[in-house]
Amino acid sequence: MKFKKTLTAALLIVAISSLGYMYADSKTEVVELSAMSVTHKDLGELENRSELIVTGQPLDSENHVLMDEEGILQEGFTITNFKIDGVFSNSSVKQLNEGDIIKVAEPVYIVDNGMKPGQTQFIIEGYEPMQQFDRYILVLKPDETYPDMNVIVGGQEGKYSLNNVMSRGSTISEGGVHNFKEELINKYSIQ
Repeated sequence: MKFKKTLTAALLIVAISSLGYMYADSKTEVVELSAMSVTHKDLGELENRSELIVTGQPLDSENHVLMDEEGILQEGFTITNFKIDGVFSNSSVKQLNEGDIIKVAEPVYIVDNGMKPGQTQFIIEGYEPMQQFDRYILVLKPDETYPDMNVIVGGQEGKYSLNNVMSRGSTISEGGVHNFKEELINKYSIQ
């Protein structure tokens, strides 16, 4: 009888501890990283660094983290599959049309903390990841390492949600980042 009570108590402690660890392991700490970001003085400068201006929606995303054999981060970003609903500028060698899906590297990634519970999400220069079902304008250029992937030119300067209303004209938001959303909408008659 005493053995059953002890065994029951031990199993209960293990179950509670396991649930506590699982809860702690599901938490994500957010860390913002600084980088030498490039800002653009006007829309022309932003466009000159790009090869592709499109609108569309993100479909799904995959975390991409590459570590060396010693566990040191080599590269990290999120690969987002983006379904195009409009091509407004394309100086790349690829012919793209409405309905095509492209890969976009977003400057955000998640690393599992190993034995320490939880994970850490690293965000570069305050970048906000695209949200599924939202519609965006993206200013892109091909990635230098991965030829089938595109990177967002200027981080926040090259990605704008079409789901929210912004003020008219080119403005500078917090952190000195320009907002070219209305200029892009007006220049390319984006709906």
